[in-house]
Amino acid sequence: MNNTFNINRFGLLLKRQWLEFGKIYLMSLVVLIGILIAFYFFNAPDFNRSFFYKWDDHGHVQLGFRLPVFIAIGFLFLTIQASTYFSAFGQKPKAIMELMTPASVTEKFICAILFSTILSLISYLLIFYIIDAIFLNYFNELWQHSKATNYNTGKLTAVSFSTLFDDLTSEKEFKFLFAMPFFFSGIFLLGSIYFNRFHYIKTALSITALFSFIIFFTIKFGNWITAGKSRIYTVDHVEKDFVLAIFFWSSVALSLIIWLITYVRLKEKEV
Repeated sequence: MNNTFNINRFGLLLKRQWLEFGKIYLMSLVVLIGILIAFYFFNAPDFNRSFFYKWDDHGHVQLGFRLPVFIAIGFLFLTIQASTYFSAFGQKPKAIMELMTPASVTEKFICAILFSTILSLISYLLIFYIIDAIFLNYFNELWQHSKATNYNTGKLTAVSFSTLFDDLTSEKEFKFLFAMPFFFSGIFLLGSIYFNRFHYIKTALSITALFSFIIFFTIKFGNWITAGKSRIYTVDHVEKDFVLAIFFWSSVALSLIIWLITYVRLKEKEV
């Protein structure tokens, strides 16, 4: 099989992969919907505890549980999907069938990115947005005649709940996290083809150990550089934005490198 890209062959590969991947994927979406609905039900805002409300700059009440749930569940959903995509290569009978699939390495790799990253991310964002919109509509109707003290202004304000987009854009830091889904999904996709068994656990342990070493080294190096020097606790906004921008583009670059390594590993499997 040559390594060129053929659109007709790629279309057939997409259909085949959907037959293999689709049922499990749809079941995972049902589980995802159930988990998100449960979180909204059990964390519904209580007007009697309005003094715990967190107000944004637009006079809306923020749902405190939403961002942690959005990030945590999204991380688990994307990484689990990516970690299971190439798991068949760890099982000899299935690996033979995968290797005999009449498609080039390039086509298989693009298909993996589409299913494990692009489709999963779009599905998660769409499902979360729909569930969030339904509950927000319900909460706003329930509290439409209620007022509470806005602790940013000290005024009595009509209760209106913020959207997920409001929460994500209210802080600059979140804007620079948009590359992280591709970064972590790429890591677990690489783990699914690199390890033969227990892909998710081994990948999670590997990145935990790696990140722990990087954090430890960074702290030690920072302490060595700043030893004997006075500390300045004020942070310039320009410098902060510069650091966040570096963090964002580093995540993009690392994601591309990880995808390249995954492609090479897939090519080695084919050989």
